[in-house]
Amino acid sequence: MRLKTSIGVLAAVMVLTLSACGQKKAGMGEGMGMDKSEMGCCQHGENACASDVTKSQCDQMAGKFHKDHMCSTDAGKCTRKER
Repeated sequence: MRLKTSIGVLAAVMVLTLSACGQKKAGMGEGMGMDKSEMGCCQHGENACASDVTKSQCDQMAGKFHKDHMCSTDAGKCTRKER
């Protein structure tokens, strides 16, 4: 019985911790000049890209930033987002 209670308490703590981390991450862009319009795709290799990154994140990957693009995982290329 004690083990079930300990596991339940541990699970509750993990849920609260993960929830707090998610809220902090969601609020990181607020007030820092980052909004959805500044997100895009980073072409950091011939067949390698990353989506939903900022220009500064792309600069750290030594790639070329494409605003309003997403990474096509099939081709490994940045493509324009469909609206």
